[in-house]
Amino acid sequence: MCGNHQTLPPRSPFLVAPVLALILLATPAMAQNDFVRGDCLGDGNVELGDLIYMMCIFCDPGPLFCYDACDADDNGIYDIPDPIYLLNYLFGASVPPPAPFPDCGPDPSADSLSCNNYQHDCQTPTPTPPLDTDYIFSITGREGAPGETIPVDIQLEILEGEMLAACSFGVAHDPTALALTELIPGTSTADIDWAIIDAHDGGWTGAFIVSFLQLHIWDAGTFQLVTARYQVLGEVGDVISLDFVDTLGEPPVHTRVVPTWGPEVTPSTISGSVTVGTAFRRSDVNQDGTIDLGDPIWDLTCLFLCFPGCLDAHDSNDDGQWNIADAIYLLGYLFTGTAAPPEPINMCGADPTEDSLGCDAYAGCP
Repeated sequence: MCGNHQTLPPRSPFLVAPVLALILLATPAMAQNDFVRGDCLGDGNVELGDLIYMMCIFCDPGPLFCYDACDADDNGIYDIPDPIYLLNYLFGASVPPPAPFPDCGPDPSADSLSCNNYQHDCQTPTPTPPLDTDYIFSITGREGAPGETIPVDIQLEILEGEMLAACSFGVAHDPTALALTELIPGTSTADIDWAIIDAHDGGWTGAFIVSFLQLHIWDAGTFQLVTARYQVLGEVGDVISLDFVDTLGEPPVHTRVVPTWGPEVTPSTISGSVTVGTAFRRSDVNQDGTIDLGDPIWDLTCLFLCFPGCLDAHDSNDDGQWNIADAIYLLGYLFTGTAAPPEPINMCGADPTEDSLGCDAYAGCP
């Protein structure tokens, strides 16, 4: 079973908190509005976008209408500990912000901060962040045999003209059909400031902050975020869905994107699936457990005299076709030192390549 919690080493400005904590933003007390603590953006949601916007304390990219809402720890000062507090609550299972939270209300603490123009109408339901189809989360589809462990990639595509400071998401699976065994940070996350990946019952969550201070951001491109490894528990013929959800974690981690300083938006999502296929060994066409001269001979014989139950095993060059080129490829591997047939060859497994061939029956694997 995979580890329950994984955090990448921070590369953030929070490490200089002893200096930055001296920064104080306070205004004389004025007319007081109801608000939700932690909702620094004033959109009714307390999410990753608020944490990113709280870093505006250093760059002032936009107006602050409610300093009390940004005072996440309710110490009467809007400073660097506030985004740290919110980060720990959202992704570290720490204590929630003090009242008023999660519903609107007045500040119960007497301090010098103000809330003059909180943007969210507390009399209306909390809105879902708007959909932005320029950001697309996707899960790669895979095929796996019963008992096999397979990798599934989660990617984010950013279309031309857009930028990203942070993102988060949850991925759910059927635990009776798949067992999560490992979560591996993606290649695109090597140089970001902060990331966390958590396993939960029936799924897992991830959150990524590219740069706390926007020193570098992601623009147009495709970014590989996480590789999740699953052991296949289902039966041959099953199609097991993998879906983006907003229900995993406490508090739940939502599938969101934060463009530059926010507010957050809801990205498009493309679900994935795992198709459970028959296990086989490529090129072991006579299904005797070894790959030797008998296999290309049987392969050539079957081209004219039989119809195999596992065409995938006969596709030695894995080009999605079964023809004389496969026997030639296998002879080259056996006698002239050319490249080995693609997986699965050393161990039984399903075909990782999508093609029109299939494998209905194969006796050479347990």
